[in-house]
Amino acid sequence: MRLLYVLFFIGGISLSMSCTSKKSLKSYSDVSLEVVNLHPEPVIKAGDPGTDDIKFGFEGGTAHKVNGRYYIFSTEVFDEPKTAAVRLAIWESADGIKFEKQGVIAETNFDWNDSTYHMSPWSPMVVFDDSLNRWSVFFVGYRRKPNATDIWNMSGRIHRYDSKIPGVEGIKGPFIEGDWLNIDKIGDSWEGPAEFVSFFPYKVGKTWYGFYGSNSAPSYINPQSKPQSENEAKILFYVGLAKSSSLTGKWERCTKLNPVFMDPEFIENPVVTKVSDSLYLVVYDGANKNAISYSWSKDGIQWQKEKLIQLPDAPKWLNSMRTPLGLISEGNNEYTLYFTAFNGVNPKKVLPFWHDGFGNVGLVKLKLKSN
Repeated sequence: MRLLYVLFFIGGISLSMSCTSKKSLKSYSDVSLEVVNLHPEPVIKAGDPGTDDIKFGFEGGTAHKVNGRYYIFSTEVFDEPKTAAVRLAIWESADGIKFEKQGVIAETNFDWNDSTYHMSPWSPMVVFDDSLNRWSVFFVGYRRKPNATDIWNMSGRIHRYDSKIPGVEGIKGPFIEGDWLNIDKIGDSWEGPAEFVSFFPYKVGKTWYGFYGSNSAPSYINPQSKPQSENEAKILFYVGLAKSSSLTGKWERCTKLNPVFMDPEFIENPVVTKVSDSLYLVVYDGANKNAISYSWSKDGIQWQKEKLIQLPDAPKWLNSMRTPLGLISEGNNEYTLYFTAFNGVNPKKVLPFWHDGFGNVGLVKLKLKSN
């Protein structure tokens, strides 16, 4: 979730030798993702079957293609309080265009003063673990910050649900509650009071790495605030890396590498795709208007500076880009990318404004080029 503007001080970052870079198998001088085609209409929008009780649309998550079928896992912002009354849902498609809702993984407990991190589940990140032969869903479980004035000012922990059905066929679940991410609660100096706001694990060789996110939002913010003076700074959304020998084991922060400055101000909900042993891509929310942020890495650990996928002639339903849901390989260096985007239609001025209007699910086809 996006929070807006306040003062923020970044302390010094302590050093650790816990994570080190690895040599690549192939050298790349540049990598880019170029638009082949932007689908003119959302693939999931207000009024579609399955959206009747969803007031504010979709935000965050992941997408996969398994056995020729497409799956979208996303947060449904279905009621007020907006960004608190949410659930995590699965949508399926045979052609990648027409989707049907398949079920719900987790839902708010409707306790707006919750202290157990079950008030507001967000951003279902779905990964397959070869060693366990199963799909797992990692998502942020939010609670309202103690004494926070606004319901949507939350802090989070990372929860895991596991598919009951083994193998890749288990992608539709049902998913059962697993455990919290096993990582020290005391974070590094750059991590803010929001604790965790995103998490995505991926494999480098035999080691699991994970991007985890935090932000500098304090216990109180003004949801109607506008950009402030040059003497005040935005709330910063940063990500860092952690690693583990197993997906369900103990995770250790890669303090020496963190935060990972692909973008100096805003990185949220990164989703990594392994192209080869020497090329990894990550797409993420970079707080753009009509562009998608991404970066690339030779080893999955050291990441290049942010690049943008510009979406020219964006339609009205794509008023503001939100979260890319991950790259799906279609072969021949071509990729399908689903994303959520706000249409900006908010006549009742329902707060918070950083989720402005209905969140549609869009589709863009991309071509990977490298040298």
